[in-house]
Amino acid sequence: MNQELNFTEKPHCRYCEKPLLGRAGKIFCNVDCKNNYNSRIRSAQRAEENKRFPQVIQTIKNNYRILLQYDLANLKEGEVKHVRKDELRSLGFDHRYCTGAVIENVRELWKCCFEFCWKEEMNWLTLKYSPSMNNRYNY
Repeated sequence: MNQELNFTEKPHCRYCEKPLLGRAGKIFCNVDCKNNYNSRIRSAQRAEENKRFPQVIQTIKNNYRILLQYDLANLKEGEVKHVRKDELRSLGFDHRYCTGAVIENVRELWKCCFEFCWKEEMNWLTLKYSPSMNNRYNY
């Protein structure tokens, strides 16, 4: 029982290392430090997750982020947007990777990346928002 307890050492903030004042058990000096600490941890976890994802999943995630930029969710039923293939390619879009494909009107192949779908034409991609299309599985 020769343990020495050192009560003079004050706890420090986990983020900024400042001494903590106030109640016992406090681990952050303020809300900003708590948020920054947790953001840093989540960022590190996402980076670790991304290392484990296969390249295909990364490409699909990238395609989805690019399609989000075109605000397709605000299109009305039946409306489409035409975008040049070169424009999408320059953003990093890879039309070979999708989460589903549907054949409509005999010879129209629509590829989907979750709820966003596209049809390839000569130098264009026709884009549309169709949450139900990706769930049909009509190949």
